[in-house]
Amino acid sequence: MISRRNLLKSIGLSAFALPSLPTFAGTATETETLLDPAEPEFWKNVRNQFALDRDSVFFNPGTVGAMPKVVVEKMTTHLNYIASHTADWAYQDDNKEEFISGYNNLLSIRTKVGKLINASAAEIAMTDNVTNGMSYIANGLTLQPGDEILTTDQEHGGGQSSWIQKEKRFGAVFKTVAIGKPCLNSPDVYDKITKALTPKTKVLMLSHMISGSGAILPVKELCAEAKRRGIFTVLDGAQTIGHIKVDVKDLGCDAYVGCFHKWIGAPAGTGFMFVKMEHLKTLWTSVSSYRWDDHTDEGFRFTQRGTGNFPVLKGLDAALDFHFELGPDRVYERIKFLGKRLRDGLRTVPKVKSFSPPDESMCAGITVYNLEGWTGKKLQDRYWEKGKMRPRSQGDVFGVRHCTHIFNSEEEIDRAIALVKEWAG
Repeated sequence: MISRRNLLKSIGLSAFALPSLPTFAGTATETETLLDPAEPEFWKNVRNQFALDRDSVFFNPGTVGAMPKVVVEKMTTHLNYIASHTADWAYQDDNKEEFISGYNNLLSIRTKVGKLINASAAEIAMTDNVTNGMSYIANGLTLQPGDEILTTDQEHGGGQSSWIQKEKRFGAVFKTVAIGKPCLNSPDVYDKITKALTPKTKVLMLSHMISGSGAILPVKELCAEAKRRGIFTVLDGAQTIGHIKVDVKDLGCDAYVGCFHKWIGAPAGTGFMFVKMEHLKTLWTSVSSYRWDDHTDEGFRFTQRGTGNFPVLKGLDAALDFHFELGPDRVYERIKFLGKRLRDGLRTVPKVKSFSPPDESMCAGITVYNLEGWTGKKLQDRYWEKGKMRPRSQGDVFGVRHCTHIFNSEEEIDRAIALVKEWAG
C-alpha cells in the first residue's frame, strides 16, 4: 500500500513542500525532487496517480469522477480483509472493528469532512449521496400547509424532488424562479432570487454551483438575506466539493449537502450532510435505527442507518487524504485554470454558443456550450469519434457539459478547442 509520504514523493512533493499540512514522519532527503506546481511535470506526475486509460480523455467528473490509484487500493485492501477475517469480528466495538459501517460513528472521516468545509464533526452526517442528504433535510423539517420553498429553475432533480414531495404530501408550496441561462452576473441572480422571496418563504434551497451551466451562485449574500428574514437555507453542493472552496461558516447557510464521487475522486456511495447544530437537534431522522433519538452525537443520529459498506468508506478516506496532500487551494486553482483555458479558446470560435456565465468570477471547471446547428448528442459523439474525448451531452439545445480536472492537461484542452474550430469551419 502506498504510504502518504510515498504518495507525496511520487508526485514530486515532500513534507517541506506543503507547509500548511501536517508534517509526516521522517525528513526529505537531498535526492527528493521538489517540483513547482506551475511546472507541467508536476501535473503529469499527478496524472500518473490515476488509473484512467491513456487512449482516451475524460471530461465528465461532473457526473462521476476518476478515482486515484490509492483510493482503489485502499478499498480493495479492506474488502479483502473483511472477506478473509470475518471470523475475527467479536461484535463488541462498532467504532473499532471496521466490518460494517452502519453502526460506526465514522468520527475520523467526519472530522476530515469538517476540516474540508470548516464545520465541526458533530454537525456532519455521512450519507450515500446528495439526493439522500437533501431528502433527510426535507423530510426532517416540519413545514405547515402554505409554507413556501423557493429554488431556481435550474436545479437537479435529485435536489428538488424531496421538496416537491413535501408539497404533495404536506401542502407546502414549491416555487421556482428563473435566473437565466447563462446567468449574467451575481447581482442579477441575487436580485431575481430576493425579489421572489415572500413572507411565506420558509426554505431557500439553492445549488451552490448549477450542474447544467457551471454557474457559481452568490449564495453567501443570499444566505445573509434569508437569515434576516428568518428563512432556512440549504445548499446543494453536488458540484462544489473538491472543485471550489467551501466554507460553510463563511457562507452562513443552515445546511449543506455534498458528495465525493465527482470532484474528490472517491467511490460512488459517499456523501455528507451538514446542518447547523441549532437545527440538527430538532431535525427528524428519515431512517431510524437504534440511536435515532440519542442526541449525544447529532451527526451520528443520521450517520447510523443500518448495515453499510466499509470498503467504500475506506476509499473515501484515501480520497480525502489525497486531496489534502495535494493541497485544496492548489487543486481548485488548477481546475479553474484549465476551465478558463477552455472558455477562452471557445470564445474565439464565432459559432460557439456558451451557456456558462460570461463573468469568470462565476465559473470554475464546468463549461456548457454548443455549436450552431448541432445537438448535444452530436457534439458528444463527434468528440468521441474524432478525439476519444468524453464530455457529456446536455440535450438538443445546451450542447455538452465539458469539465476540467487535475488529471487533464493543457494539451488536451487545446486539442478539444482545435476540434471545435475544425467542426465550426
